[in-house]
Amino acid sequence: MALNIPKKLKNCAACGKMFVSNRGEKLCRECIIKEEEKEREILDYVRENQGCSISEVMEEFGVTEKFVKNMINKGLFANVDRGDMFYPCQSCGKPIKNGTYCSDCLSKLRTETKKMADQMAIKMGISNKPMSQMSTIERLNAQAEKELEVEKSRNKRRGTYETIINKRENRTIGKK
Repeated sequence: MALNIPKKLKNCAACGKMFVSNRGEKLCRECIIKEEEKEREILDYVRENQGCSISEVMEEFGVTEKFVKNMINKGLFANVDRGDMFYPCQSCGKPIKNGTYCSDCLSKLRTETKKMADQMAIKMGISNKPMSQMSTIERLNAQAEKELEVEKSRNKRRGTYETIINKRENRTIGKK
């Protein structure tokens, strides 16, 4: 059984040439190959010049800071001593070597997310205990119960409205 993946005709983000994108690629095959070759050259350079900075790589290869950061985020430098290849945390600006946020900001983000989830669960009446203390099954059951209550409430209102409408119709029919 073959998967039916939709193919789209796109313009290459690098060279502008039209190509068929099978899996959402943004670059044509030739530009992907060129990009991979450039990445290999940069990796070789960083291995030979340990301690180099992002700006040195940018200057040496004529690539953007975003290109080098994407390489770092892909994990291409995982086994290479990157020396001064730091870039700023997106939250506080502290220099980091990988990821998007520094460990302090990640910790704060996790804590805040957990607090918000707990507050939301209590506010929605899903549970009187924080979500962080509930198992997945407990969370799903509590959420299903809440949805059932909401549906019952809707049906009850619907029934009330139907009763009112029926009474009005009966009055108008009786007057004729």
